[in-house]
Amino acid sequence: MSMFKDFGEKAKKTAKKVGEKSSDMVEVGKLKVKISQLEDDIRRSKTEIGQYFYESYINQTEMPEDKIQPICEAIKDKYQEIEEINEKIQRIS
Repeated sequence: MSMFKDFGEKAKKTAKKVGEKSSDMVEVGKLKVKISQLEDDIRRSKTEIGQYFYESYINQTEMPEDKIQPICEAIKDKYQEIEEINEKIQRIS
């Protein structure tokens, strides 16, 4: 009878570990999706900056620094967020 009880306990522990790993995998997946979204935002922001540069070149005007600087700050913040998410993924894995 003790053998069946031990087997049952081991099965419960194994099932719990599998559940925890599955939960971790789901969390990592969500974090990776968030990174992809941030990277898309960064690409769009860089394109926007490029548009400002091009318009300034074509129109032979000065760069609109007041418009570009906030975009650059947002990009910097997004890279920092990506770094933090990657660290979180490392802790989970």
